[in-house]
Amino acid sequence: MSEWVDVHFQALETCGKRARSAANMLTVEDVFQDSSAKKPADAAQASMFGDLSHSGALAGKVNDVWSALKEELGTGRSRLQGVEKAIDQVETNLRKATKAATV
Repeated sequence: MSEWVDVHFQALETCGKRARSAANMLTVEDVFQDSSAKKPADAAQASMFGDLSHSGALAGKVNDVWSALKEELGTGRSRLQGVEKAIDQVETNLRKATKAATV
């Protein structure tokens, strides 16, 4: 195999590893990793806001935002995992094509 092909395989492998690494960072736990803030243990409750009028609606909206954040992180993680798999498939196909061309 030529040197330039080896370099391209290494670049593909590096891209795949970085996609996997980024995907692994898209978890709720990682969002709070370097923060003094803590992940809420439970869903927001109206009582958290004291006697605030419409505190139930506010708690509901807080829970909606929290759910949306988790969903977005999951979508991002899933897409990056797809990128990693696609890069791996490209590398596999290139290796097969290179091997077939040298036979």
